[in-house]
Parts: sequence; C-alpha cells; structure tokens
Amino acid sequence: MVGMTERLRALPKAHTHLHLDGGYPLAAVQRLARAQGGSFERPARFRDAGEFFTAYGTMPALVRDLDDLAALCLALVHAEAHAGVLYLEPSIEPQLYSPRLGDLDTVTRTIVDALQRGAAETGIEVGANLTVNTGLEAVLAEDLARLAARFVGAGITAFGTAGPDDPTGPQRFERAARLARDAGLQVVIHAGQTGGPVDGPASVRAALDVLGATRISHGVHAIHDPELLARLAAEGIVCDVCPASNLALGVAASLEAHPAPAMLAAGVPITLNADDPLWFGADITAQYEIARRVWGIDDAGLARIAGNGVRLPSLSAPVRARFEAALEEWIGSEADGSGPDAAVPDDSLPNDAAPDASAGRLAR
Repeated sequence: MVGMTERLRALPKAHTHLHLDGGYPLAAVQRLARAQGGSFERPARFRDAGEFFTAYGTMPALVRDLDDLAALCLALVHAEAHAGVLYLEPSIEPQLYSPRLGDLDTVTRTIVDALQRGAAETGIEVGANLTVNTGLEAVLAEDLARLAARFVGAGITAFGTAGPDDPTGPQRFERAARLARDAGLQVVIHAGQTGGPVDGPASVRAALDVLGATRISHGVHAIHDPELLARLAAEGIVCDVCPASNLALGVAASLEAHPAPAMLAAGVPITLNADDPLWFGADITAQYEIARRVWGIDDAGLARIAGNGVRLPSLSAPVRARFEAALEEWIGSEADGSGPDAAVPDDSLPNDAAPDASAGRLAR
C-alpha cells in the first residue's frame, strides 16, 4: 500500500503561487549559507505579517552572484518536480537582486535560463510570473512590465503583484497591467488575502475591474461577498489559494475555518499552493494533505482541484494533454483507502502547518 503522503505527492499538480525567494529548497539555502561561513535557520513562528516580510527580505542578501541565483532556481525546479508538479510558475522579482548582481535584463535572463534548464532536466513545464510589490512606484512597475514583455515566449508567462492588498492602489498599476496584457501575458494579482471582510473583497474587485486580472493570488476574503464569489465562479477566475501560509500569517484563524471549502462550494475554481515554503515549512504536497485531512476532500475532489491547473492558458498543449492523462491515471490507481477519515499524523504537515515563526534569521 502507498502511504497518503506518497500518494498525494504523486498527484499531478500545477504550482502557480510560489514566490521564488520564499520557495528555494531549505537544504539549498543552508548549503549556500554554510559556503559563506554562516547558517540559515527556518523560524518556528511569525508573530505577524510584518515580521514575516522583514524575514523574507533577508533572503536575497544571501545570494552573492549570478551563479548562486541560478543554482537556487535550478534546485527549486528539481524539488517541485519531485513533489509531483507538472507545471510550475514561480513569482520572480529580479528587482530584489538588481543592481547588486547586474542590470534587470541580466538578472531576469539568469533566473529564466536556470528555470528553463530545470525544466529540460526534469521534464516539467516552467513559466514565470514577473511580480511587482504593491508598494512600488507606478513608473518602475511599468518598466518591469516592459521587461516581462521582452521575455514573452522565452520563459515569462505572467505579470503580477505581490504584497499587502490595497483596494485603492490598483489604479497606480493600471498602465503596467495593460502593457502586460497587450504583450500576451497573463495578469495575476495579489488580492483578497489581507484587508478583512471589507477591503479584502474590494481588492479582488479592483484586481478584476481595474487591472483586468486573469487569475487571483489568494482571493480568500471573497467569501465575505456572495456576489463576488458568484462572479469568480461564473467567469472561471482561478484563485491560487495557500492554506498553510494563510494560517501562519493569521489570514485564517484555523485550517478548519479556512475559506477554501466555501469557495469550492460556491463553484470558484481554486488551486492549492505553498506560497513561501522556505519560511512556512509546508510544501505543495502538504497543502493537499490539509485538504484531505482537515477538509475531508476525497481523491476525486483533490483531482478536481489539481485539474484547475489545466485551465491555465500558460500550459502548452502537450503538457495540458499529459496533465489530463496523468490525472486520469492517478484517479484510477489504488487509493490505499485514504478517504476523508484516514488518519494523518499531526506532524506530517511541516510545523503542523501552523508555523509559529519568530522570524527567519540569517546568521552570518
């Protein structure tokens, strides 16, 4: 019999909400830190989102040169392929490494080339979502949208935002989003994560109406607005949901109270994602373990969630066909009796999927 974790690892998946700098494999980051005579310790718990963002900002400083950056990107692709990911689309921010490691074009080329090398070595498909922080000035966001446009067909598949939701801020990025859409990129907007029951839904509406979002990163606060939920369902807007991250940062009070089951019940297509597994300790497979153990979703339901990744326009036709065939094969394989009531040890989810992170520390 195949154990639950192994079976869920074998489930074919798309991983489309994974920040590059929060997604590098822990072992690769620790090797890099040791090579510099230091260490990297993953935190146990974050007191709040502010502490997380402070810790997050320390990661790029560990990268000394373009070779370090390429090695981390390559390690990421291999780790994701091992976790059953067939389509990977990390969010990349070359501006975090430039100008220290080179100009934006050079840094972006280094990231994209390493990701594509990983794709060739593992046989999975890899895109990239060039992302701007919501606090960025409009002019720089537009420059980054033009940068993303230059890499269409060469590894960049989307342009998006990251960071705290700001329902009044999207107007600042309207031109950048238009530049990306005109270049044929998907527009993936971080919305509905923070802001609570009022600003959360407002940020999702602004993402759709002002920026023309084709996919939403998070979107969980849409549950406070039934009309918005119905719209997401009717328009087939995929929301990339991150359960362990939402718990760690206080977006959800508990996994049992997480909005994802209500979103599914309303017909909203969601994917499950790890967001920042380097910091939260819960990889893509752990998100599916949460869906099985906590939400009681059976194999067919998990396959439907994973299958929402097939909807993504970025997938090539061959990978889409491979994805669909792999899902059918997974459903038809022996399920080992691990239905909704199957026992999963509490420690099977890294940090019990409830990181207590006091802030990742780079000891130098």
